[in-house]
Amino acid sequence: MASIWRRQRRGRISETETTAMSDEPSTPPPAAPDEPARPAAVISAQGSLRLLLVLLAIWTLFSGLALTFFQEATAATIGGGLEGGESSAAQRLLGVHLLVLAPLYGLLAWEPRRYRLLLWVPYAAQGGVVAAAAYDIIAGDRDFQDGALPLVVAAIFLVLLVYVWTAGRVPEALEEEAGPSDESLPPEQA
Repeated sequence: MASIWRRQRRGRISETETTAMSDEPSTPPPAAPDEPARPAAVISAQGSLRLLLVLLAIWTLFSGLALTFFQEATAATIGGGLEGGESSAAQRLLGVHLLVLAPLYGLLAWEPRRYRLLLWVPYAAQGGVVAAAAYDIIAGDRDFQDGALPLVVAAIFLVLLVYVWTAGRVPEALEEEAGPSDESLPPEQA
């Protein structure tokens, strides 16, 4: 109550605070009759893609660090199941490549419109991991327990990326009905 009084004294009281101070119950504005009810919280396809790319960047960064610097703890990464003399060099090489991909995913999450020409990279990388891990498991070159986690994680990322991509697309029929949007018109016509 004291904070409301201080705001009143300074002349910065808002309309919501004045209605909160009145004794009348507030009523929400009526919905338009031809407008369907919208869910309370909706996340946009672009927001979902950004979140997904941030998670992919984090996963890729940790996998790259584990493969590059901590070869003993690489069982849960893409390079899991590689043992022997030359495998540690292969794990480090793969780790360095993953450390290069992680900032790229971060850039794509930060400014997807600016780097839109590189948006194919996460799809291709996750598809490649799924294909290579599945082939190695099916061919018997890798134990299932060594390849299952990278296969499942990459498959989940790939499915989510494809889902967000398809959910964010507007069907052509709706684009034709809506006509040109104000954003596509020059400023003098909008």
